Amino acid sequence: MLGNEKIVVKYESSIATNTTTRVTLEIDNVFGMVTDARACYNRRGEAPGAETSCALQYDPEKSGEDYSVFTGEVSFSDPGYRTFYIQLYLNGQYKLIEYDTNSHKAVLTDMHGKAFWQVYVYYAKFKTPDWLKGGIMYQIYVDTFCSKDLPEHLKSKVVTWTTFPKWRPDADGIYRNDQFYGGNLRGIISKLNYLKSLNVTVIYLTPILKSSSSNRYDIDDYEQIDEMVGTWDDLKELHEKANSLGMKLVVDMVFNHSGSGNELITKEPEMYDWIKKYTEAKCWWGYKNLVEFNKNSDKFYEYLFRWLKKYSGYVDGIRLDVADNLPDRVLIFIKEHFGLYVLGEVWKNAVLGDSRDFLIGDKLDGVMNYQTAIAIYRYLRWGNFGNFKQIMRELELYPPQSLDVSPIFLSSHDTPRISNNLVGDFMQADPRFETTWAMEQNDYWLVNGAFDTYKFRSWEYEHDSIPNDRARLARSLKKLAVFMQYTLPGLPSIFAGEEAGVVGFKDPFNRKPFPWDNIDQDMYEFYATMGDFRISHRQVFADSRNFKVLGGDEQKAFYRRGEMRFTVNKVNMEIRADHEFGGTAFKLCVA
Repeated sequence: MLGNEKIVVKYESSIATNTTTRVTLEIDNVFGMVTDARACYNRRGEAPGAETSCALQYDPEKSGEDYSVFTGEVSFSDPGYRTFYIQLYLNGQYKLIEYDTNSHKAVLTDMHGKAFWQVYVYYAKFKTPDWLKGGIMYQIYVDTFCSKDLPEHLKSKVVTWTTFPKWRPDADGIYRNDQFYGGNLRGIISKLNYLKSLNVTVIYLTPILKSSSSNRYDIDDYEQIDEMVGTWDDLKELHEKANSLGMKLVVDMVFNHSGSGNELITKEPEMYDWIKKYTEAKCWWGYKNLVEFNKNSDKFYEYLFRWLKKYSGYVDGIRLDVADNLPDRVLIFIKEHFGLYVLGEVWKNAVLGDSRDFLIGDKLDGVMNYQTAIAIYRYLRWGNFGNFKQIMRELELYPPQSLDVSPIFLSSHDTPRISNNLVGDFMQADPRFETTWAMEQNDYWLVNGAFDTYKFRSWEYEHDSIPNDRARLARSLKKLAVFMQYTLPGLPSIFAGEEAGVVGFKDPFNRKPFPWDNIDQDMYEFYATMGDFRISHRQVFADSRNFKVLGGDEQKAFYRRGEMRFTVNKVNMEIRADHEFGGTAFKLCVA
């Protein structure tokens, strides 16, 4: 519902195909006599009102002496994004009611010029796995999580566990991910009870297939697990033991490109994109070790089908690297032939960001929900409650079954750690930046007009620890951030090490080895407590449709999940949300 005191428009932001939905207009009679009203819809890219219109009929039972209520019903047979406005015949003249993005209210106008209300239509058959909903995900960067029973012939290839990440370039000036710690599947198996203590329900692993780099996003063989990681038998054991403890397994897959050492480049060259046929390959973002597949090649789909069938026997789901770079045809093929949970790496709002229909039900089940993380950071660090509300409102466009299984990543292998986001320098407060952690976009790093990676990484290295004068604030704000992550719509995801107190800016500083001998016990216990709370109320957190922002400002925020009322209090003062909004209030205060 969006509106002001005199005009209110009620509607559903996300609806299934061929499902009737109601649109309601409440308008103060001070404006005059309304003799005709209709909601006018258009598809993405069409002129306003081009698709269809829905007549709104006067409802005498709901209307009063001072206001009039008009209602109508509409349905859509095709999925996709729509916008709508309301056209009125008011006092003998045609007027429009549109949505003002500045005031976030309905406005009466003579001509188009404002924004429109937004609706997303998804396939009625769209279902997502119930086992994800209301749970907790745990992301493991495999190489630095835990190493156990590493084969003797590999021990000379790894550094000691306490070695600081390599961040300088090699002698030739190239930054290579070639420092290995030896984290493996046996190590993960040995820590399953630890993960269970955090109430983890889904384990997400970064790539495990044969690769040249420590991050393994440059796959050299799609049918072999990297020998440092383990074997297919190890993966099977991990899957079975995790399932027996109530945890599912999701593994990262890279289908946009392979490593430059993949034998398919010479064996099946038609599978790849070429700038100069079979001599100069097209590489993702120009990285010579990441050679792009030809997504129009029949041979590519032949291999993709084979790989998907193999993986489906060992995991419960996959996460697609750079899913927003994969054509719809590829996503549809994967969804159809894999048959299990498919999570996509999509950074922007998955409905609005790239004008693509990722979430209508035929491509992805969910996306990496960095949007909620951005809303949390902008609110907790800079008090931007307006942006928080806007992002929460835009996420209402996601089909609820998709939002429920879209993990909220406060941090990941691609972003700074939570504490760095909250108190570190060079974070971006301005919503015009795509993310709060767009550190590289500051001109400070430019040397002779070009981005200087060494200057950037040198600064990260010198500022790797949280300064003493910010440590207490970082800890308090981090707990607030995790509180919000665990109670807002979506699936909270812990990046391994956050609960242990690991800090760091971007790759490789955010990927330090897990400090098994030096875990921050206070932070671990906080994560465990939040996990206990979430899982004990799992049914409440499993359904995003019960969420509503109740109010707030730069110091405090109130929202609800069903009958539960939550207060986020950034100041050391008593705020009684139960007095303001009714129900039971759950609070976490910064002292």
